[in-house]
Amino acid sequence: MSIFSSIGNWFKGLFDKVGAYIQKMWALATPFLKQILSTTASNIIASLQTLAVEAVAYVSTQGLPTDEAKQEAFIAYMKEKAEAQVSALKTSELNLLREIALAIYKKSQE
Repeated sequence: MSIFSSIGNWFKGLFDKVGAYIQKMWALATPFLKQILSTTASNIIASLQTLAVEAVAYVSTQGLPTDEAKQEAFIAYMKEKAEAQVSALKTSELNLLREIALAIYKKSQE
């Protein structure tokens, strides 16, 4: 057996171990990822529904003369308020993702 063959076998064994570890991590992460995506989608929909109702209430009190002006005011309100909500959502989702990643890592070390 040559030295190149030995080195090749060593690398193959290393890659097999790394591949098995990645597959184990993915298997552990899959349920958590599904939950995060489901929770995130629900949070987004709920916040957008509330925001849309607020926007309609705001526009209705403005006394705008045309439907076009009302539509533009609605869009402007949604853009302005949505940016703040998205920032807050990103922070909470990133914190949740970090906690889940930590849990997955700890579980994979068992």
